[in-house]
Amino acid sequence: MLKEQTAVMQATQRIVQIYKASKGKIRPHFILTGPSGCGKSHLVQYLAEAEDLHFIEINAAQLTKEGTSGNSLSKALGVLRQSGGGLTICFVDEFDKMFISGNSNSELAHETTNGVQNEFLKVLEGKTTQVFGDYGKYVDVPVDNVLFVFAGAFNGEENLTIDRLRSFGIKTEFLGRVGLLYNMVKLSLDSMRVALEDSKLLANYLKLCPSIKKGQAIDAIMEVVGRTHEMNTLGIRLLNTLIHQFFIGGGQLPKGEADRVSFQTLDFKPL
Repeated sequence: MLKEQTAVMQATQRIVQIYKASKGKIRPHFILTGPSGCGKSHLVQYLAEAEDLHFIEINAAQLTKEGTSGNSLSKALGVLRQSGGGLTICFVDEFDKMFISGNSNSELAHETTNGVQNEFLKVLEGKTTQVFGDYGKYVDVPVDNVLFVFAGAFNGEENLTIDRLRSFGIKTEFLGRVGLLYNMVKLSLDSMRVALEDSKLLANYLKLCPSIKKGQAIDAIMEVVGRTHEMNTLGIRLLNTLIHQFFIGGGQLPKGEADRVSFQTLDFKPL
């Protein structure tokens, strides 16, 4: 794991180990914050694989209140049927996007947000929950042994606290059940290079293009990463874009072309 996240990794690794050792009877659900691309989903998936646990991921930004059109929680959790009741970590990505536009300081959450939070509360407290099954029928699946991780960037704010999360519109009742909070940080250039060197996408491209040396690709991509690092709000995701561009361009990454896919200004304000 990348060095900036060592402290968070140690804490979350301990959580996962306790969860597994207790056979799911102890479930320290937690919230994971940090800027986009800092490795939140990668960390949790890595921990699940290390402990040989089922891992599922759902996108909170797409959730709608039960009974309304869209992707309700009962539909999103349908993948739990595939775990067969085994120990499972459920990674709830983009949890911050559930809340009112821009994650402003207003304490009033949208009606849909409140509805989805209430549905999560029922899942966190229940032994089973109904999920959308085959042919439109609902089926019961166990949830009392599922560890939930709620992750979001929260506009890139650093050192978030439970009080600050409540100001975004997260209910007190929810935070009372998911009160552990860990903040990840933006990756350094050194860690970006490590991630690039270990990239499976880069390795696959190098197999297709044997005339291009790995060092050549890394140097060209890291030149752009270094030049745009201060403006980069994509984090590690920028690497894949640059890898594609480098190989599609025949092993070249001209400045003008690279600038089109990397942020060049600091004055962007999230909506």
